[in-house]
Amino acid sequence: MEKFSKDKWILDAIWQRYLIVFEDGTIHRRKSASADGKRLSAEVVLIKYRTHKKSGRVYFNLTWKGITKSVLVNRVIALRFLPNPLNLPQVNHVDGDKQHNYLRQPTPELIALWGEFQLEWATNGDNEKHAHRTGLKSGRGSSNSNAKVTPAQVIAIRESRAPIAELMQEHGLARSTIVNIRDRKTWAHI
Repeated sequence: MEKFSKDKWILDAIWQRYLIVFEDGTIHRRKSASADGKRLSAEVVLIKYRTHKKSGRVYFNLTWKGITKSVLVNRVIALRFLPNPLNLPQVNHVDGDKQHNYLRQPTPELIALWGEFQLEWATNGDNEKHAHRTGLKSGRGSSNSNAKVTPAQVIAIRESRAPIAELMQEHGLARSTIVNIRDRKTWAHI
């Protein structure tokens, strides 16, 4: 059995004109479609987007050919308009704002600042570097999504003369975490 390709499924909905995608970031859909996608309604409605509370990413639920999936607006726009000859896996927001899902910048001033396109294909690494470069992620201290301790705990660990085993139990941390904090391999900015 062939693995389900969400991108191919989205592109099929676009090619079959069930989804009508515009460069300004708006997406319309046909009011109804048969289960096989062969018969489409002539009536078109604007898709209402939702914003994911934790990530801030804009998405909508798409039902096509009997399958319902959550899809990201920026990915649909990129699939429709941006070539991806290197088959890069992610779509990056050039200005860093996840609410800006249009393809082109709306003003000459913004074009001069960010370039012609608001969206671009990227690797995971490129996307991470961009997030750090633009200040979306600091990656340091408690701003790091993987942080297990607070700055106050780091100071307490460094000031403590207690054995590592005792600190592990007190803070619920692994030995390596305690050692790395004490040796300033992590949390070096404090």
